[in-house]
Amino acid sequence: MKPVARVRPSPSAVIEGPGQKRREHLEKDLSTQQYFQKADPRVPGPDGHKGRTPGPEKEKGQGKEAFDRLRENPDSRFPPSLRVRSRSDYLAIQRTGRKVRGRCFTLLTLRNDLPFSRFGLTVSKKIGKAVDRNRIKRKIREIQRLCRHRILPGYDIVLIARRESLAAPFQEMEEEFRRMIRAAGLAKEGL
Repeated sequence: MKPVARVRPSPSAVIEGPGQKRREHLEKDLSTQQYFQKADPRVPGPDGHKGRTPGPEKEKGQGKEAFDRLRENPDSRFPPSLRVRSRSDYLAIQRTGRKVRGRCFTLLTLRNDLPFSRFGLTVSKKIGKAVDRNRIKRKIREIQRLCRHRILPGYDIVLIARRESLAAPFQEMEEEFRRMIRAAGLAKEGL
């Protein structure tokens, strides 16, 4: 490292301009040479982490693969093809479908011309706030997913939730769904 000498300006080197003072000889004599070499900001090799692979890496146990491992059967999903989706289908089921009333929900059924049954659900704003409605929807979807293999194919089935489903435990709702399916005559053996 070379020492930098401090230079005092002589009185003749100070030049006065409009509203400012400038030291001319200091501006001329400044060196642009770098005296210090910048150190590498990264930790050198011996002290670095030895077990890590370079670049980003997805942690184990995350993502779609881990989610599929949690389910006992990946085929037990509830895909959109098995749902009643359009408003016209919902209206037709409500107009001409068979109704079975229960404590937690009302079951509507209508014959369709498909080789499988489709499911739909309705949870009105009268039931409660969005958190409550979503909780009921999750429970009903899970009940339908668990029971759909034991229901006769070729029907559209819609569940309309009632206010009592808010306080009802999952087991009670599932048993009521099974009872209503048997009452509607849609149950296979073992439901």
